[in-house]
Amino acid sequence: MSRFAAFALAVAAGAWCVAGCASAEDANTGGERDLSAPLAPDDLSAGDLAHDGGVPAISCGAGLHVVINEVQVGSAASASDEFVELYNPCAVAVDLAGSTLVYRAATGVADIVVISLTKPIAAGGYYLVTGPTFGDLGAPDQSYGAGHFAAAGGGVGLRDGAQLLVDSVGYGSATNAFVEGAAAAAPPNGQSIARKPNGTDTNHNEVDFVAATPTPRAAN
Repeated sequence: MSRFAAFALAVAAGAWCVAGCASAEDANTGGERDLSAPLAPDDLSAGDLAHDGGVPAISCGAGLHVVINEVQVGSAASASDEFVELYNPCAVAVDLAGSTLVYRAATGVADIVVISLTKPIAAGGYYLVTGPTFGDLGAPDQSYGAGHFAAAGGGVGLRDGAQLLVDSVGYGSATNAFVEGAAAAAPPNGQSIARKPNGTDTNHNEVDFVAATPTPRAAN
């Protein structure tokens, strides 16, 4: 049975959650399977879950999930001038309560919890999480009290309430499990790494993210 056929049967049976759910494959792999990771070619027929490989929340449509959209790892003003911007490409709001942003050092094998999230993210909206010395204008959705992100390389992940990896990005010298494809280039001082075009997710960090002038809570 194809992955798409199994998905259709699950929907017909009403055995599906509305947000933050994962496939049976994810449940059987200890939570390390990225919900956005591509499937093998023989697992997909034309048009089936073409955007991403993970089985999404039904309300988000095939292949859509909240993404890590932009990351700043410091600025000329302060090494702790950090932020992570999430973007919701879904047509409905997604409740992020119980989800966590986590970090791994470039060669790290264990998560460092940056912050537990507490709010929903609107359909087509942004969720801004900032470090202790955030220097841009505008109020964040949440802030954390200590800097975490190394300038030369690391990885940022978004885990859902079941601690499954929803999305991640590795940058610079990162070789950890948060790298999708190959790591994005580390941002120059004062710049961020941002998905271009906004929200694009091909599961290749080196393609999806480019160095950019920071645009927290706005399209890249």
